[in-house]
Amino acid sequence: LSDIPSIAGVIYYVGPAFLREGWSSMGSENVFDEIYVSGPFGFTGIALHSAILPLALLLLYFVPKIGRRDHRRIFLWFLIGWFGHAAADFLTHAANARPLFWPLSGWTWNSPISYYDPLHYGREFFLISHALMLLILVTLIIRRILDSRRKSPARNS
Repeated sequence: LSDIPSIAGVIYYVGPAFLREGWSSMGSENVFDEIYVSGPFGFTGIALHSAILPLALLLLYFVPKIGRRDHRRIFLWFLIGWFGHAAADFLTHAANARPLFWPLSGWTWNSPISYYDPLHYGREFFLISHALMLLILVTLIIRRILDSRRKSPARNS
């Protein structure tokens, strides 16, 4: 959810040139600024990267018991994921940080770790994060296989 405005901004401002040339097609800081900071896509991206909205919705989920209708906890996990995205971005944006507590504060923090920049441990972050995703995926697949074996009727001997 948080990155959809950036994707839409790239499509809107750069379009087919981006598909051919990649990030170099952006050409200027003005386009970059429109996509990520000042334009409608940038403003929306800043709002969706703030931890304030998902935290407020999480409080509403629990305090007045709005979540009682969410039997499978889908909305709860969505909110946790949204907040987790804001927290992960806060910890992994070395040069392009967004304000974590917007609109209450415009304060940003440039992390010493980047999710992509090799000068700020981007390669190491990539390897660790993808190894963890693979571990989670394998764990879920193994659990699914074991659960299906436990639930299947006994085989004829």
